[in-house]
Amino acid sequence: DRLEEAEQWFLKAKTIAPNDSSVYQHYGQFLSECERHNEAADIYVRAAELAADEYEIIFNAANTLRQAGRNTEAETYYHMAVKLRPNEVTSHMNLGAMLHVNGKLQEAEMSYLEALKLKPDDAITQNNLQKLRNLLVQRKLRSSAHNSR
Repeated sequence: DRLEEAEQWFLKAKTIAPNDSSVYQHYGQFLSECERHNEAADIYVRAAELAADEYEIIFNAANTLRQAGRNTEAETYYHMAVKLRPNEVTSHMNLGAMLHVNGKLQEAEMSYLEALKLKPDDAITQNNLQKLRNLLVQRKLRSSAHNSR
């Protein structure tokens, strides 16, 4: 099978060049394309450890961690991506979404607003921000109803 053969080549490359971030980056991409997200996330995290200043690797680590359902770790890597490229709108959008999912609503709002500063007409971010604000209003209403009892 061609996939097995390809994977054997990646494993061999890891043995030959255990500290080469590009080996892990390509292997992580391969695993992700095979929808083996948890394994891909582990491999991308290793690539990120070897190349902590490489935006693409950090961003891909965040994405694969999110796909693997490892949201707390994904949040960490999206924060790293934002620090590496503070003017990259996609990083702010994804960080906002991950913070939103992780229940950090105030921080999520800040990330969405930063994304909108960079790309004011982005419909996805505008929609996500509206959903977040609706959720904040609902929480406030529930809290005030609970406190008035």
